[in-house]
Amino acid sequence: MARRVERWSIASRVFAVQLVAVIVLSGCLTLALWLVSRQSADDTAARLSLGISTTLARDPFVIAEVQAADPSAELEPYALRIVGSTGVDFVTIMDTSGIRYTHPDRSQIGGRFLGTIDRALEGKSLTETYTGTLGPSVRAVVPVLQGGKVIAIVSAGVTVQRVLASLAPRIPFVIGAAVLLVALGTVGAFFARRSLSRVTGSMRPSELSRMVGYYESVLHSVREGLILTDDRGRVVLYNDEAADLLGLPPSVNDRPPSTVSELGLPPTIAALIEGRTRIVEESHFAGDRVLLINQEPASPTGSRTGAPLGSLTTLHDLTEVQRLAGELESVRTLSEALRSQTHEYANRLHTVVSLIELGRTREAVELIAQETETSQSLADDLVGASSEPALAALLLGKVAQAAERGVQLRLAVEDELEASVLTTSELVSVIGNLVDNAVDAASGSDDTTVWVRLATDRDRAVVELVVTDSGGGIDAESVEKIFTRGFTTKPADRSGRGFGLAVVRDILSRRGGRVSMESTGAEGTRFVAEWPTVGAVAR
Repeated sequence: MARRVERWSIASRVFAVQLVAVIVLSGCLTLALWLVSRQSADDTAARLSLGISTTLARDPFVIAEVQAADPSAELEPYALRIVGSTGVDFVTIMDTSGIRYTHPDRSQIGGRFLGTIDRALEGKSLTETYTGTLGPSVRAVVPVLQGGKVIAIVSAGVTVQRVLASLAPRIPFVIGAAVLLVALGTVGAFFARRSLSRVTGSMRPSELSRMVGYYESVLHSVREGLILTDDRGRVVLYNDEAADLLGLPPSVNDRPPSTVSELGLPPTIAALIEGRTRIVEESHFAGDRVLLINQEPASPTGSRTGAPLGSLTTLHDLTEVQRLAGELESVRTLSEALRSQTHEYANRLHTVVSLIELGRTREAVELIAQETETSQSLADDLVGASSEPALAALLLGKVAQAAERGVQLRLAVEDELEASVLTTSELVSVIGNLVDNAVDAASGSDDTTVWVRLATDRDRAVVELVVTDSGGGIDAESVEKIFTRGFTTKPADRSGRGFGLAVVRDILSRRGGRVSMESTGAEGTRFVAEWPTVGAVAR
């Protein structure tokens, strides 16, 4: 039997427990109702007996006859008439010693009354249940007084058998009430089982306990942040990783649903969670972290309606990946610039060697002097303008790289450019990506020119970079998507495209800067990037 019970589902067990509880409760209520009815019948019998006994004790006829020479002669027929007309089973009139003057069984006349007469001898009335010659009965014992003296005692009573017989009409009501209680309880238990079965199905308690244990283990051990919201946009659950990524208090099982404002979530992430829209791999900032966010409607498995209960948001920390991507982009940009510069110098060196071999030494010297003067002048300008050697190396390399592609890169770098909050790798990534995009756009146009201006706006304490190309511009549809990760207007290649501008935006957003774009149609595109100086952060 125990094994069969173990196979029962949670809903079946609850139904069985509720059914047993209903039956037990109905039995208890039926017993209580029966006892109340029995007590009510006893009280009614006691009141009837006391009323008749009191009436007889005050009856002048009884008072006179108990003092006669032969009280039984007149009192016995009188008592029998009272019994026949009032519904009591006996009326016993006796002297003060308890010797009967009357009794329904004439053979008992002259015998001693079986019952309590002490209180009656004290002049007080009483009611009791006592077993006499007629069996157990509910009786009243009342003194007969004359001049304040007890001269006799009257007792009238109803047998317990008659009291129980009076309950017979109430038995169908008691049984009906019990059956109704059981029926209502069974119906309620059935609907409770049906409702619970929709939630738990055919799962047994051990299965549910094991499943909850597994879910708790997964929830707290998974290395992605999980946030579950209800259909009102309130956060009902989040795991340890989400608490760590968003700076939330530790999650507890009995935590009530909270709004995003109560939790103090970052504004952009709070808006996403409250919106409850489907989101696929969007990058957002939470403090100094870069989070990759996915959000899906949360629908229960096997739901008939298909209505979502809320939404499930997953958070993946991309901070370290973004940092490494920025450093990799910096290395790639520098390496390409140096490769172009190396290639350019190799061409010039071959030219010089060829002129010398041809005996044209003077032309070779002039070429060397010309190239050296041009390169050194540009290098001196860049090194003098910035205290960051990598910036000078980058821009020199970009000039050579642009020249390889037939693009003229014009630089305007302010003298004594103030130091900024960007690290060397971040500076290379921002400038390198924006210049690369401009060169790509200008290389296919008639006017192959790119203008780069780098200056400090001391009033606003920011470094401003303006990159303008002479390309064909960007169409209106692409303007809205230009900073989206993975989006590109260029043909895709093996290395993948669509990440440079997203990296620029992420770096500047993380450092308190910004980047914007203006497309002038056929006249080209203009990018403006700004980021704070070191002095602005210090203030």
